Amino acid sequence: MANIKLVADREFERDYQIYDGRIITLVFDEWDNSITFSENGNKIGDEFKFIDYSEREERYLLARMFSPIERAGLGREALKFFIDITGAIIYAQKNDGQVRKDGSNLTGNAPFFVGKMQEEGLIEKYNY
Repeated sequence: MANIKLVADREFERDYQIYDGRIITLVFDEWDNSITFSENGNKIGDEFKFIDYSEREERYLLARMFSPIERAGLGREALKFFIDITGAIIYAQKNDGQVRKDGSNLTGNAPFFVGKMQEEGLIEKYNY
């Protein structure tokens, strides 16, 4: 598990100190259902984006999962942050080679990340 430490927790922001001592802020956007990353007030990298396709339950598709610093624990913390705020269940698409318009197809390290987060219970395991 990555060496990451929560150093500040505000309503829609959390600051984490990562392995090299830098402070990275995770910012939750409640209108966009996304979490972005910043360092020293400047946005870095891309985002974690969640889509609500459900009409009755708090169940969100993890449509984008781009961490600005891989293997630093930021992706895991982004999932935990989203769950803490929304109480939602997160699920992901299977790695089936299909390209999806919503961006939820798994590329690069995403299949490994999703599998690891499923083992930890942060992403719902596939049941189909």
